[in-house]
Amino acid sequence: MIAVIAVVPPFRRAAVLAGSRVVLFVASPLAPGIGGFDDLPATSKILAADGSVLVELDTPTGGKRQPVDLDRLPNHVWQAVLAAEDENFYHHSGVDPGAVFRAMVRSAQGRSQGGSTITQQLAKINYTRSERTVFRKLRELLYATRLEGKYSKDQLLERYLNQVYLGDRAYGIAAASESYFGVRPEQLTVAQAATLAGMIKGPEQLDPRTHQAAVRARRDAVLRNMARNGWLPERKLASARSVAIEVVPPRPPVATRAPHFVDYVIREAQSLDSLGGSSDSRGHRVFTGGLTIKTTLDAKAFDAAEAAVRKQLGAPEDPATAVVSVQPGDGAIRAMVSGLDPARKFNLADHSGDGRQPGSAFKPFVYLAALRSGIDPRSPIDARSPKQLEFRGERYTVRNYEGESQGVATVDDALVHSINTVFAQLVLDTGPQSVVKIAKTSGIDDPSRPLEDDRNRPAIALGGLRHGVTPLEMAAAYATFAAKGVYAEPYAITGITDRAGRDVYIHALATRKAFEPKEVGVLNAALMGVVDGGTGTAARIGRPAGGKTGTTQNYGDAWFVGFVPQLSTAVWVGNSEKIVPMRNVHGRRVSGGSFPAIIWGQMMRTTLAGVPVEPIATASPDELGLRLLAPTTSSLPVETTTTASVPTTLPTDTVPPGQPAPTQPAPTAPPTTKKPSNTTTSRPPPTTSTTSQSPQGTAAKKDGGPPG
Repeated sequence: MIAVIAVVPPFRRAAVLAGSRVVLFVASPLAPGIGGFDDLPATSKILAADGSVLVELDTPTGGKRQPVDLDRLPNHVWQAVLAAEDENFYHHSGVDPGAVFRAMVRSAQGRSQGGSTITQQLAKINYTRSERTVFRKLRELLYATRLEGKYSKDQLLERYLNQVYLGDRAYGIAAASESYFGVRPEQLTVAQAATLAGMIKGPEQLDPRTHQAAVRARRDAVLRNMARNGWLPERKLASARSVAIEVVPPRPPVATRAPHFVDYVIREAQSLDSLGGSSDSRGHRVFTGGLTIKTTLDAKAFDAAEAAVRKQLGAPEDPATAVVSVQPGDGAIRAMVSGLDPARKFNLADHSGDGRQPGSAFKPFVYLAALRSGIDPRSPIDARSPKQLEFRGERYTVRNYEGESQGVATVDDALVHSINTVFAQLVLDTGPQSVVKIAKTSGIDDPSRPLEDDRNRPAIALGGLRHGVTPLEMAAAYATFAAKGVYAEPYAITGITDRAGRDVYIHALATRKAFEPKEVGVLNAALMGVVDGGTGTAARIGRPAGGKTGTTQNYGDAWFVGFVPQLSTAVWVGNSEKIVPMRNVHGRRVSGGSFPAIIWGQMMRTTLAGVPVEPIATASPDELGLRLLAPTTSSLPVETTTTASVPTTLPTDTVPPGQPAPTQPAPTAPPTTKKPSNTTTSRPPPTTSTTSQSPQGTAAKKDGGPPG
């Protein structure tokens, strides 16, 4: 039969039908049940943690989902779909042996061509979860035979037209015609219908807004196939091919609460195996399955974060701001703000590409690496600036804030006051690879941008990473400190139910022990010092809190990441498109201790109102059996040059000339008193600084100390 199909064109269609009937007869006894197929596509909704509706996932243009009626469509609409996907649809019984044969031949030739009929595609969308296996193809065939046995061809085609994905989150031809052409499907012209039908093959690669040439070639191929099947007269073929592809501009997204969090939830749902075997099949179910998706979003925390951003940096010309809050020990994402523009497609809070440099907000990982190496944080270290250091034959120059020479400082003091030269030396003692390991243990590790790139780079001491970090990663990492060393994988979906109220997915906590409680206890004591009297005083909230500022070179990125036992929050301020120096924002230079710390303080103060005050777990270095380093003032002379390599400057939190010098006294000797040995302490609530309420101060001390 395959030989007849391949060799004798006049008999191909009859052979297809005969071969399909044979397959149907053989496979029918094995076909599984097809319950639920009669359910029409339904709108799914996403809920906040309190049960309020964040969004209903209707059409991309915001309209209610309206299923198409095949009887009301012009013939050229459904004929275009058949010409593009399954020209023998009305002549086979669910499987097209000819298409399968052609797919096999072209596969052997190194070319790809799908061999699935429309009925098989329906089986894949609704039942087989699109697993890419031979077993899935067999199951797909079995489901297709059952569908062909129960439903008419018109019923199957109508269902396909209501479910097929056409890009831009448009499921069904009605949503796609509105999204791309601004018309109802009954109003589609021949050229428009062929354009949409051609997109089914690859919606993202055949987007008419971005790939006009490829879309036109595909459209014309569909039109020629329509003519070859006798569905389009030659004169109409020529006319349709001469029409330019004109689409309406994308409409702004429908106003929703927490739009970037909603986008994150959709992407997380499309990664859940319980919703399907591929992102495509999961997307179909998310948008058309009538699901109820319950999330972690705390409406109070989100509103507080957005209000704080709007108050401090709400003007159109202001830098962008991203805020993410994560619950320690649990991983629930309680707030996510990515600027104030809901139309921004690029989510600043969790983007999966390259992140942004964290500056000194990365120093806690160096601190933990030093503890793991047995270094007592009370060790005195040369803090003079500038300092030239050597690592594997290369020389690096590092400077403190305004080139200030600090004399001698402890590791604790260097963290509290963000002294760069101390941490630059510390990373040479511990090794960059140990810092990478600590950072990965803290959850800063994305497969798309491995930290292994930085394992031999001493610049990591001051947050000089090749690929940067995201606010979500930083919030989750600092949540590990708040949770006594327990890392919890961040998540946004707590559960999903179907239209009948049955559980489809229930989140299971994913936690692991990252650090010993005493290790993070020692770090936490120092991070509390950052807020109490260091670079982060603008983040005081009237209860125990720990955190760290971060400011990259030339004021390109500014961070404050901090926590209380109940919540960890990261605030990033910068330019979303490229690095832009933030030297004059409302009359001040943007360091981590300025707007980021102020936004953090205002957001956390509102969110935690009425929440019981809890102590932060701390510990003394004495409990870890550490060693004090001998005081050292040795370094390479800054004037020394080498012909072997060009001196390299570490990316540091330096401040260019012209910035006011810090007013805080520089430490000159290690402290002689020991930290208390209790493992849990609660400091008296500090008095909230008046400067934390106003972003207009310009003195370095009023900015929360030097950038860092």
